[in-house]
Amino acid sequence: MNKVQLSLTDEETAILASYGSQFGYSLPKTLRFVISKAAEKFIREGTIPVFEMSDKIEQTGLKALKEHQAGKTIAVDDIDTFFDNL
Repeated sequence: MNKVQLSLTDEETAILASYGSQFGYSLPKTLRFVISKAAEKFIREGTIPVFEMSDKIEQTGLKALKEHQAGKTIAVDDIDTFFDNL
């Protein structure tokens, strides 16, 4: 999780506080709401950024996929217990 510090003008604060008050939201909750709605729109439009992976990571992923398809993987029900027993 990333923390962000913002400086807002008095007008921006008043507008956002007024908008959030319709829902009973505080200013921080209103900002999280507005940002989440913008992110949802971004995802719906299919404009998710694509990050290139290194050749080494790509090869590792392809190898893991082949092993999974070959039935070499196992299901893990309790991840904490699994790692505790390694």
